[in-house]
Amino acid sequence: MNDEPELVPLIQAVVQGEAQKAVELAKALLERGYAVQKLICKGLTAALRSLDSKCTNEEFNLLEIMLAGRAMMAVMDNVVAHYTHKPCLTGPDPGKTIIIGTIKGDIHELGKHVVKMVLKAEGFRVIDVGKDISPADFVKAAMLEGAGYIGVSSLITLTIPHIREIREVLYKEGLGDIKVIAGGAALQQTCAADLNVDFVARDAFDVLRYIGNKGPS
Repeated sequence: MNDEPELVPLIQAVVQGEAQKAVELAKALLERGYAVQKLICKGLTAALRSLDSKCTNEEFNLLEIMLAGRAMMAVMDNVVAHYTHKPCLTGPDPGKTIIIGTIKGDIHELGKHVVKMVLKAEGFRVIDVGKDISPADFVKAAMLEGAGYIGVSSLITLTIPHIREIREVLYKEGLGDIKVIAGGAALQQTCAADLNVDFVARDAFDVLRYIGNKGPS
């Protein structure tokens, strides 16, 4: 049960794919002084978890998932973005630049989009390389963009071997200082050592806290 009852209508609107209603509800909450971080973490993240569960059981319905994803992004782009004020970097800075993408074998992007919005809101330079991305392409993007971090997402456990390869490719390229952050429903029961990464994030703000506290060594 959600411990923020005022967010329940917003969560329901997102899950039901009612984009306009979700935007109006989110806007009303923020205009009344509701914290944007709480709206994302307790509201949109809760809706995302609901969608994650539907993706992995008999309730799966592609159209329903697509509409819900559209509603979530409408809230992020049309409401949340207007309540963030820190300018994003436009040039390389390893400590503030992160490559994010969904690993090879997975095409889910909702969680990644939320992470991207949260990090951009805090002034990070975020390079989104998309979905179904190979370990080598993650590393190539990090080299080209001068990134200090790679954020890899997955909702499918079968992709775990590909995630483990990212660190191996980094070492081969002499880029062992780049931190690798993993996140997504499929990875929550694993640990950083098992995935061969530096950190496993529970949500978008977990990523933000990690980057804020640890820079590339």
